[in-house]
Amino acid sequence: MARLPAFPVLAVISCVLSPLLASCVHEESAAAGPPAARVEIVEDTYFGVSVPDPYRWMEAMEDAEFQDYLRAQNAYARGVLDRLAARRELLTRVRELQAGTSQIRFVQRAGDRFFFLETPANSVNARLVQRRVDSERKHVLVEPGQFDVDGRKASIDFIGTSPDGSHVAFVVSHAGAEDWTLRIVETATSKLLDDVVPMIANPIPRWSADGSGFYYSRLQDMAPGIPEEQRYDNVRVYFHALGTEAKRDRAIFGAGVSPELDMPARSVFPDVIPSSDGRYLVATLAKGTDYNARAMWIRELQGEKPQWRKVADYADLVSAVEPHADALHVISSRNAPNGEVLRFDPINETIADARVTVPAGDVIVSADNGMLGATRRALYVMGQRNGYGIVRRVGLEKFDITELVMPSSGVIVEFTTDNTADHMCFGLQSPVLSSQVFCRDPRKGEITNTELTERDPADYSEITVRHAEVSSTDGVRVPLTIIGPKNVKFDGTNPVLLTVYGSYGVIVPMWYIGPNLAWYERGGFIVFAHTRGGGEKGVAWHHAARRTGRQKTIDDTLAAAQWLIEEGYTSPRHLAIAGKSAGGLPTGAAITQRPELFRAALFRVGVTDMLRIEQTAGGPANAQEYGSVTIEDEFRVLHAVSPYANVRDGVEYPAVMLETGVNDRRVPPWQLAKMAARLQAATSSDQPVLLRVDYASGHGLGSDKLQVAELLADEYAFLGWQLGMKGFEPADRSRIANGGQQ
Repeated sequence: MARLPAFPVLAVISCVLSPLLASCVHEESAAAGPPAARVEIVEDTYFGVSVPDPYRWMEAMEDAEFQDYLRAQNAYARGVLDRLAARRELLTRVRELQAGTSQIRFVQRAGDRFFFLETPANSVNARLVQRRVDSERKHVLVEPGQFDVDGRKASIDFIGTSPDGSHVAFVVSHAGAEDWTLRIVETATSKLLDDVVPMIANPIPRWSADGSGFYYSRLQDMAPGIPEEQRYDNVRVYFHALGTEAKRDRAIFGAGVSPELDMPARSVFPDVIPSSDGRYLVATLAKGTDYNARAMWIRELQGEKPQWRKVADYADLVSAVEPHADALHVISSRNAPNGEVLRFDPINETIADARVTVPAGDVIVSADNGMLGATRRALYVMGQRNGYGIVRRVGLEKFDITELVMPSSGVIVEFTTDNTADHMCFGLQSPVLSSQVFCRDPRKGEITNTELTERDPADYSEITVRHAEVSSTDGVRVPLTIIGPKNVKFDGTNPVLLTVYGSYGVIVPMWYIGPNLAWYERGGFIVFAHTRGGGEKGVAWHHAARRTGRQKTIDDTLAAAQWLIEEGYTSPRHLAIAGKSAGGLPTGAAITQRPELFRAALFRVGVTDMLRIEQTAGGPANAQEYGSVTIEDEFRVLHAVSPYANVRDGVEYPAVMLETGVNDRRVPPWQLAKMAARLQAATSSDQPVLLRVDYASGHGLGSDKLQVAELLADEYAFLGWQLGMKGFEPADRSRIANGGQQ
């Protein structure tokens, strides 16, 4: 079989060295059409069903042929996108909106200081910052650029502050690869300690009560020849003492660590949380990605030979844990679909002996909805009611419950407590209100704005948020959140982007994204479908669409699309769909099951080949969510919904842009590349199928503001062109070759 010719080296060099030459190369690529992919069919048989795979060869990621193919596809995509008339104007507008205010995340408070990651308005990278509570002056502790290696841009992705604020541990990755290494900075001097802890699995360290070190989970050594799908086997938790070498760290919890621990080594994720008084450790274990059903163990830190004692099993559906002195507080959904807060004595009892601290009610705390945090005198419980964040305070003496008056309606995106003091802080935002961080003053009982960042000056006064519920195929009511201009005609001509996710019990993130105004102010809408598989209506909402129930996520998505058309918000000519990561499944299934409903689709590092997802690094862990091809009834559902397996020749598919980062381990580039090749070969429409490749990113974490701006400009320009918005047409439509390959 002949190999695909290598993409010319000179063209690659030209793209780097000269924007003018790059435009020429991309223009020629656009005119020539997408590169043809070699077809070499591999057939797999599952339970008597033969499934052909014409592009299996692409899974050899390091192969030169595949790398050449990626470069050629990206050159074609750039040739199309760079010729869209509005693309440059959109990039300028997005960059203006990004510069409105600084962006902060992972806010933590220790003593009289805040610690957080901040991306300044005039910068592109997040840096580690501290600020005194009574001051407006910020002090930069760590800049990410000092960790750049061989031209690979470093990013600081997560932080963990010691109880007294004397040290902050942070994890660094490169080019979005999530190849995390943990470092520590001394906050009084900004001195970087010599400690270097590599191969981090869970990027959030857990400090010991005395601040002498922290607990962290570590990946196993990947010896040559170990398959990628075994990457997350044998994950264990270690303790690192400050000032020591990581190779001396001892394993605390995990498979094979202690004889009393009977647990699998395959695709389970351990965590260890120390109690606030330093008397005991709580260990949790999640099967794969099911973090809403953790088993739990307790180990006292005193005694000659302390052992782990199991106190909860997976069936107890524990999703959040807060160990505090003589009580262990947990959120459990076993007897309450919306979740309830329980407590028990960690030394002498198990969850079977637990008392109810916060009973189940209309505030959902199960699945992805709930968080717990304790101060010296109170337990704080974060949940949601009707999609809005709710915080309740529980006194630890009488267990009296008080619902706090929120400063505004929104979703909670930051939540932190200090169990050595009395303050609680949280971040609050909505799709039209930029994130602000608030703290409760324990003396006055008031909630005040920390003013760690200013409100974004972007003018959202003409943009509104609407809510609706639509009937799915089986009559279940599915919530929608609709964001767009206030004064529009519902005549079916509005450009609408329907966004879906529907997995892991995760709530569709109703975050504020200032640059989205560039889409809204041109008449565009963004609609979030809160489908089953997510956590919007509790654990039952999640479980309804796991594994063999996966079609329900797709049915909910299609029902949302149909409702938007019937209500006059839009029409198939003006409707697009987008899904990120796991959202690639309902996105791809929607356009393969009902291609006539959509004009365009975006796969944002989205899964596409569900029959081969288990061959990826995180594949075995994700079988808890998607199902496995090794189980017959689960295979049959995966086969029926897998986007890649259900592309049919001769069908008029909508325009599609697939986005990938070459360093993505969660959804590797071959998932998107195979789907792009299959759609390009199969579609009978003249709509483009583009594969956009970012060579300095992974799954999205670690991308800087400029990368985000470039991506948004590409997406908005592509959607505006396809959905018929004025001024978005290509500069020379005749020189773009679209559609299927003849």
